[in-house]
Amino acid sequence: MTPPTRNGVFSRMVLPFALVPPVMIPLAMRDHAAVYRLDPAGSNWEWIALLVFVAELVSVTVVAGMLRLTTPAEALRPTRARALAIAARAAAPLWTSAVVLAVPSLGALVAAHLLAHAIALRRLYLDLRDELRLDNDIQALHITYMAYSVAAILWAPVFVMIFVSLSPG
Repeated sequence: MTPPTRNGVFSRMVLPFALVPPVMIPLAMRDHAAVYRLDPAGSNWEWIALLVFVAELVSVTVVAGMLRLTTPAEALRPTRARALAIAARAAAPLWTSAVVLAVPSLGALVAAHLLAHAIALRRLYLDLRDELRLDNDIQALHITYMAYSVAAILWAPVFVMIFVSLSPG
């Protein structure tokens, strides 16, 4: 089996999955924005979808970088491509949870997104433990939380910008 390349991981894993939320956001806001208590004409949903897409690409790249930075010296440090593959596999449940936007239910969206976070954290932990060959579960948890928290910190301003743009003038 040949090791993955960064371009291969990006074109086969990151781009296809990262396109799901930007496609679903305008569709959901066109079809059932009232369910989410939003005005479909009140915002430019295409720009919000583009902002989400850029944030997804940046966050998966930053998480991959954090995986390389926080790997202990005695562990097998992943290549850039391997770290990107680990980050993309962890992000895939979050990206695919956007499919729930097709269902006109705020509760379903929240439940799917929370479940996606749990799956993403578990996937990241298991991949790190296996890929880095870590025997110490505490080390694997530490790297998982460090990488995941950087993504969460990155997304906080994105959500603030989206909610500010949605608030009535």
